[in-house]
Amino acid sequence: MVDCRQPTRSWAPGQGPRTRGAAVVAGALEGTVALVTGGANGLGRAIVTALADSGAKVGVLDLSPFPLDRPDVLSVVADVADEGAVDGALAALEERWGPASILVNDAADYPTAGLLEMSPAAWRHVFDVNVTGLFLACRSFVQRYVDAGLTSGRIVSISTGSARSPRPRGAAYASSKAAVETISATFAMELGPLGITSNVVAPGYIDVRGASDANPDRASDDLRASLTASIPTGRAGLPADIANAVRFLCLPESDHVNAAVIAVDGGSSAGRFRMPGELKTVGA
Repeated sequence: MVDCRQPTRSWAPGQGPRTRGAAVVAGALEGTVALVTGGANGLGRAIVTALADSGAKVGVLDLSPFPLDRPDVLSVVADVADEGAVDGALAALEERWGPASILVNDAADYPTAGLLEMSPAAWRHVFDVNVTGLFLACRSFVQRYVDAGLTSGRIVSISTGSARSPRPRGAAYASSKAAVETISATFAMELGPLGITSNVVAPGYIDVRGASDANPDRASDDLRASLTASIPTGRAGLPADIANAVRFLCLPESDHVNAAVIAVDGGSSAGRFRMPGELKTVGA
């Protein structure tokens, strides 16, 4: 008889994801091919690593090259808002490993600016990347999925708690992510008959120190402590928290999860999570 029990390990709530989580699902995505947009840094890098560690072959489309040398990761430097570049990345993946059955939309532009500070060009760029880029990626992904005759696929898009609980100086980012959630739900209904589920992961405050080269966590220690104090679990989120949620939505076991928005925020979305000093008037 095989003993399948996991060895006892010391762990307590508030310590972050259990490191043994990756081992439990090792090989669970063997034979699958995934594309992650915005996968070179921060949350995207953690997602790419989680999928690859679970056996997937992963393509990364980002303005920056993927920094880790892995034979199971193909880095494509391109702009997600460029229709030809997105389809080209999927074509390169297909040529190397076969058609992609998983798409993770993580690429995002997230400026912080008030109404009078935000230029029309900057506003348009946020939507070009966060909304149009997602549309282009989904369109190319689904077309190639259909052409390849695949019968099971996953689309996972990254949103934010701000999409449902917006904050001052974040109108462009929050509204673009609200659009992402609506688009995802629409695609869930439209693509379900094709065997494709479409879900959203909505992070709360995430401490990305050490996980990002291009966009480091710029919060001061005092601000970080204040943000963390408002989270019921008593800690900031980590990139691995988001990666674990995305990985679950890509597994066969998530087959009946569709049109969901999964908040990974330690419970902060249960109340009103406020940034310190956020209540300022326009022009103040």
